[in-house]
Amino acid sequence: MLAPPVIDAGNDVSVCEDTASVTMVANQSGGIWSGNGINGSTGLYAVSNVGNYVFTYSYGTGTCLVTDQVTLTVNGLPVVGAGNDVSYCVDAGLQTLVGSPSGGTWSGIGITNGSSGIFDPSIAGSGSSGSLIHTIVYSYVDGNSCENSDTVLVTVNGLPYVDAGLDTNLCDQLISITLSGSPFNGTWSGSGITLGGVYTPNGVGTTNLVYSYTDPSTSC
Repeated sequence: MLAPPVIDAGNDVSVCEDTASVTMVANQSGGIWSGNGINGSTGLYAVSNVGNYVFTYSYGTGTCLVTDQVTLTVNGLPVVGAGNDVSYCVDAGLQTLVGSPSGGTWSGIGITNGSSGIFDPSIAGSGSSGSLIHTIVYSYVDGNSCENSDTVLVTVNGLPYVDAGLDTNLCDQLISITLSGSPFNGTWSGSGITLGGVYTPNGVGTTNLVYSYTDPSTSC
C-alpha cells in the first residue's frame, strides 16, 4: 500500500487585468492543469477578464490520482480621471491640478510637485509660436496594486506683444492729444488719460502712462 503523493497547486494568486499572463506552478511537475482555458501542461493562463478563476492540478493515475486547486483573482484597473483640458497664461502663477481618485501622482513638463498637482505655466512655457500644449499624466495605484492613468492637455499661452509708442514731450497746456497703442483696442491708465487714450497735460513733470491689452483669443 502506497501513500498518495502530497500535491500543492500553490498559493492563491491576485493580478491586475492588464497582466498579460500568469503561470501556475505546483510543487510536483508532470501533472495536468485544468479550468477556464489554462494550458494543461505548462500552467500558463492568458489573462483576459476580471473575476475569480479556480484551476485544478491533477497528479498521478488510478488510485494514486490526487488533485489540488488554486484560485486566480483578476482585479479591474481603477477608474482614473485627470480632469478637463485647461489653458493658462504663461504668467498665471502656480496652478493646482485635481485628479480622481485623490492620492495619485502627476507628471509632465511644468509639474513642480507630483503629489500635490502643482503646475507652473512659466516652467512649461508657451513655445516659439506663443501657444504650447502640454500632455500631463495623472497616475493612481489602488489597494490591489493595480495602476491606471489618465491625461489632461494643458495649453500655455504667451502674452501678447504690446507697444505704447514712443515717449512724448508736451507743453503744459490744456490741449488734449490722443495716444495710440498697439495692438488696437487696448486701454490706457495713468494720471490725466482716459481709457481710450485721450491725454490732457495737468502739470509740469514726467507722467508714466500704461497701455494694456488682452488678447481676446487667449484672455492673456
